[in-house]
Amino acid sequence: MNSVGYCTALVIKRKTGEVKTLALFKKNLLTDAGKDWMHAQVYTNTAAGTRGAGYIASTESTITPAVGNTTLTGEITTNGLARADAGTKTHTAASNSTLIEHTFTATGAFTSVLASALFNAASAGTMPHIANFSTGSGTLATNDTLKISWTNNLS
Repeated sequence: MNSVGYCTALVIKRKTGEVKTLALFKKNLLTDAGKDWMHAQVYTNTAAGTRGAGYIASTESTITPAVGNTTLTGEITTNGLARADAGTKTHTAASNSTLIEHTFTATGAFTSVLASALFNAASAGTMPHIANFSTGSGTLATNDTLKISWTNNLS
């Protein structure tokens, strides 16, 4: 995560009308402080207005994640697996990685938990990440726990 863009132009225009170009399309460097700030904005902040995507949701529906998705089809809303504010939101300073993690306890049975998503709100909100689980059985009985961990890298 060293370069995320360019300083496209640095130009001096003098009162005399003379124009001097000092730089064009110079790669910029993302600083460690910049990485930390971005991870906070995207994942770990819990304040209104800058709320990170720290809510975890899951579904029993078979989905095909796509970049245009804005909701999690068939999102589970009952029996202990409803969307939750993750109990763990950690980012190590100067790294590219953030862990978002939560352990759910089923208060009812589920035939198969197949996918998960992250959101920035307890309901509705923006969904920046969505993923299928393995095709193995995700069957849960009452009092089973389901730990969902997301390790996200901004690069």
